[in-house]
Amino acid sequence: MIFKTLSLNNIRSYKNNESIAFPIGTSLFEGDIGSGKSTLLMAIEFALFGLGNQKGDSLLRKGSKKGSVTLEFGVGEDNYLVQRSLIRKENDGPVRQEKGILGINGAKLELSPSEIKEKILKILNFKEPLNPRAQSVIFRYAVYTPQEEMKYILSQKPDERLQTLRKAFGIEDYKIAAENANILSRSIKDKLIELKTETKDLDDKKQELFVLKGNLDANKTKNAKSQARGEELDILQKTQKETLEKLQESELELKKIQVEIPHLKKQIEEKEKLSIKYQDEIKTCGEENKLKFIPQIETLEKIEKPTNETEEDLNSKLTAIKKIIKEHDSLKSNLALLNDSKQSTENELGENKTKTSEELLKEKDALILKIKEKYDAFKLDKEQVQKISEDIYKLDVEKSETLKKLNNVDGLGELCPICGSVLNEEHKKNLKAESDEKIKKMNSRSKILSHVELKGKKQLESEEIEIKTLENNLNDLKLVIDKVLRLDDLKNKINSIYMKLNSFDNDLKSIIDSPVEFDETDRYITHFETLLDKLKEYNQSQKDLENAKYQFKKNFDKIKENNDNIDVLTAEINSLRQNLAAFQGKLEELKNIPNEIAEVKFNYQKTEEEFQAVKEKIVETKTIVEKLQEDISKVKDEINKKESLKKQLDKFNDYHIWLNDYLIPTLSLIEKHVMQKRYEEFNGDFQKWFSILIEDISKTAKIDEEFTPIVEQDGFEQDINYLSGGEKTSVALAYRLALNNIVQKVSTGMKSNLLILDEPTDGFSREQLYKVREILNELDCPQVIIVSHERELGSFADNVFKVEKIDGNSCVTLSG
Repeated sequence: MIFKTLSLNNIRSYKNNESIAFPIGTSLFEGDIGSGKSTLLMAIEFALFGLGNQKGDSLLRKGSKKGSVTLEFGVGEDNYLVQRSLIRKENDGPVRQEKGILGINGAKLELSPSEIKEKILKILNFKEPLNPRAQSVIFRYAVYTPQEEMKYILSQKPDERLQTLRKAFGIEDYKIAAENANILSRSIKDKLIELKTETKDLDDKKQELFVLKGNLDANKTKNAKSQARGEELDILQKTQKETLEKLQESELELKKIQVEIPHLKKQIEEKEKLSIKYQDEIKTCGEENKLKFIPQIETLEKIEKPTNETEEDLNSKLTAIKKIIKEHDSLKSNLALLNDSKQSTENELGENKTKTSEELLKEKDALILKIKEKYDAFKLDKEQVQKISEDIYKLDVEKSETLKKLNNVDGLGELCPICGSVLNEEHKKNLKAESDEKIKKMNSRSKILSHVELKGKKQLESEEIEIKTLENNLNDLKLVIDKVLRLDDLKNKINSIYMKLNSFDNDLKSIIDSPVEFDETDRYITHFETLLDKLKEYNQSQKDLENAKYQFKKNFDKIKENNDNIDVLTAEINSLRQNLAAFQGKLEELKNIPNEIAEVKFNYQKTEEEFQAVKEKIVETKTIVEKLQEDISKVKDEINKKESLKKQLDKFNDYHIWLNDYLIPTLSLIEKHVMQKRYEEFNGDFQKWFSILIEDISKTAKIDEEFTPIVEQDGFEQDINYLSGGEKTSVALAYRLALNNIVQKVSTGMKSNLLILDEPTDGFSREQLYKVREILNELDCPQVIIVSHERELGSFADNVFKVEKIDGNSCVTLSG
């Protein structure tokens, strides 16, 4: 796992999305105590695994409603982003986690805090329980262990420390497996007792099955005899029933004959009457055809058709001719009106009637242009006259002011208001002379300007009259143009009417198939109307002819039909008479049938009573057989179940022996061997790191069987509590590095590519500080994060981040 970026928003002393990019190599986060270094490590652990056993209030910035941590990291070729948020609903209320975000190669999921932890453990392949209130043991020992917690491990009771290390080393799995095996063994033992109880009466059930099968065979034999007698009675009863049914059929036939003889006599009588009726109808229809319909048909067939056209064709022609005449008259009227309007317009135009609208429009455009040019010149002259008037007005004002000053010379005081010199009589005289001269010039100038103004006004009046004349000419020209356009429109309409009038001849030719003049239209209308009347009379005669033929054929068919009916009736009457004679003979044969039926019914009743008794006996025996079969099936099921349970009993007995005699002892032996191997590796790593940190050759260190660190000097054991601060830190760091190495080996989800050291040099001398460089080189870890207030460590790090607190807010900056 490699960290990439970390962002904090309202987390403890960090505010406003403080963001840090983690480079590869050794990075030192250096700052004073309380600057916010440890908060970075707490935020990383919170982002990965949630709050764990700490309270949200310890992370969320005081006074803030919401805070968040976002961590980006990589595992192998995949990139991940995890974001967790904290929220406080009330000012002093509890802090809880909200749903967070987990990003995997750009795709983001919104998950609950526990779901995020489950996913992170799976990504890192940490085989740990999913308890959201528990810290990750593997992360704490393999990647990051707070310094105070490391010292706590050293001072723990041996049994508590050993239990913690067993979990970190994964050895606890063997103990858990053994305990689970014991639980399973006890469960199997209980199951064995239960199975023995359930199978103890297996032999009794087999004996019960034997007795039931004997009873079943006896009842089946009894039932077979009853069924044989029942079959004999059934055959006898069927024979009797067949005889009875034949007799009843004969009886039914007798009754039918007794009813049928009067009916046959009546049918013969009715058919004879119907035959006479048909003969009368034949006579009537023959006389009607001869006297009425044949003469009528001969007369109507002689009438000739006046035309090959239909009534619809003639009506269409009449309608079309009348429509053309109506439109012709309307167009003639419109043509006269249009010609009058045309003549009137030409008279109004006079000599202009020969001019085209295009010529007149060109004249109009030229006149408009001329008016515009005249108006522009008039406007310019008017502006010049106004300017001259303004100049005259200014001269008059100036002359008035000069006269006013001239009249007030005596009251100006001792100094001249113009030049500032002493104002004596001579000076006053000079001022008056200058003013008189000035007034003369202004009068001369005003006279010239007034003359020019008068001349300009006359010129303006002349130009205004000319513009007015041109505008009147333009209006007259517009009227002429309107009339010419109207005259063009009238000519077009007249030409259109002439074209329509010319087309009427062609329309009439197509209707009546011959040339026509409008003076002859009434004759053609009369001709078509007469022809239409004759055609109607002909069509009506054809309908009458068709009806006469229909009635003639109807009578003819009736005669034929009645002759056929008479032949049929004659045959039916002969047949009925034959049937009547046969029925009378059969009636004599069947007169003893009722006595024979009574005798057969008596014998059938006796057979039925015996058969019912046999059937009841069969049902009774069958019920007993079914009950015995049901009991046998039930007992068989019980025997099968108990035999199956007996097999389970044998199988569970084998399991119980295997668990107690083989698996549980083997797990205990494996646990001891693995623990011994971990002890040897741990002790070797601890001694290596201790020897690097402590150069005093008189002092050595080792780990006892309870994983307690032992420090000796000159062969004598020293109490760790009496070591110096630097020596205690060296022991804790050596223990930490050794523990980190072992946990990384046993955890398949942790590769040795990330290590976090929290205040690893607390109490170190300057010489010991430089030993850290040797340790870092020995570790060969791609990404190491060190949190410390020791500035000397900066020389060992590839990147140095300075952590400062300014006005209560922490900030992180990368030193150059």
